[in-house]
Amino acid sequence: MTGSRGVVFATGTPVSNSMTELYTIQRYLQYERLQELNMTHFDCWASRFGETVTALELAPEGTGYRARTRFSKFFNLPELMNLFKEVADIKTADQLDLPTPEVEYHNIVAKPTEHQQDMVKALSERAAKVHSGTVDPSTDNMLKITSDGRKLGLDQRIINPMLPDEPGTKVNQCVDNILQIWRDGQPEKLTQLVFCDISTPQAAGSKKVAKTLDNPILHALEQAVPEPEKPLAFTVYEDIRQKLIAQGMPASQIAFIHEANTEVRKKELFSKVRSGQVRVLLGSTQKMGAGTNVQ
Repeated sequence: MTGSRGVVFATGTPVSNSMTELYTIQRYLQYERLQELNMTHFDCWASRFGETVTALELAPEGTGYRARTRFSKFFNLPELMNLFKEVADIKTADQLDLPTPEVEYHNIVAKPTEHQQDMVKALSERAAKVHSGTVDPSTDNMLKITSDGRKLGLDQRIINPMLPDEPGTKVNQCVDNILQIWRDGQPEKLTQLVFCDISTPQAAGSKKVAKTLDNPILHALEQAVPEPEKPLAFTVYEDIRQKLIAQGMPASQIAFIHEANTEVRKKELFSKVRSGQVRVLLGSTQKMGAGTNVQ
């Protein structure tokens, strides 16, 4: 209708996880061109530009290996890039020469507890039943098992809050690291962003009017109205906060991005982080990723 004009896609990661992402972009921007080349179907496109490799991979439940066939690399790459450049203007990091901070990576290994090891075995047994078809998918399935595995990998208390809080776990090592950086940055009031995508807190509910109007006065009024307290479920966020407070960090210097559930509150929170009033801000990638400006 527009002659393939008037639409602009902009991205810094055109192929971040899978080569199929490039095919998807071409389907959007070069559909007629793909039709000319008989490559509108993915299998046709992949047979010309992708190479598959079958290799052993660790099973999702964490025990044993399974053969998996995946796309490993591109071939006929010059032809593919010439085709893609018909609609793409590619700029590399060297060409842009944008100022970027230097990053230091520290990989800290936490050994599993005995409870975690036993629970991993239970996950393996559940997965075996799912693969054998002896369990109803509505009762248990691989999605539930892998989800439980992710939770277990962070902290065993997410699965069962009654389990003990053992030393040397990921959460406790994280708390020690946050405290050390907090003490070292005390003179300059340096701040930290702590990301955690599992066991996130539920933000306190706001009244519908305050949410709709996003008015600071209404927010102040709603804070003055007492609400019945509900028992809080265990979350890693709250566990970290309480441990930091117990080690001497003022509660006012710790905040969750989830508590800023409106634009007004986000602006207030980001201002406090920039000024050093809040020195530890915890959040998930979804809520504290793109668009967070606290530097």
